[in-house]
Amino acid sequence: MPYDGSNYSNNAFHTALAIAIKFESKITIATCLFRPPEEEPFYISEHAKIVDELKNHAITELAKLQKIAVTKKVPTEARVMSCNSVVEALTTFANANKVDLIVMGTRGKTGFKPLLLGSVSVGVSQYASCPILLVK
Repeated sequence: MPYDGSNYSNNAFHTALAIAIKFESKITIATCLFRPPEEEPFYISEHAKIVDELKNHAITELAKLQKIAVTKKVPTEARVMSCNSVVEALTTFANANKVDLIVMGTRGKTGFKPLLLGSVSVGVSQYASCPILLVK
């Protein structure tokens, strides 16, 4: 399940947790950190300054979710991925690991309120080979 810290992804985590409890399954929680394209040296140097901070923050947030899952006796795995495209990273991971179901929020932290669905949720729903459950 993709996690970006938004209320939508938090709600999706709790939905995934309920499903995992019911079906005695595990949850893989994934966070994608944006990696600028290699042809953008300025952005790479600026990004390098904060990438460790971002990664440590993501690890801390995922650890909090894992603690919640442990209290419910649900096994979890946490992944922090570096990517140029969140959609590509999530769908490639899901397809390669034969994920049974992706539970994700309808929108993330992009702040584009007029969109009914976020661009990541739309992209993942189009390219993943497994079912997708979108949660508000």
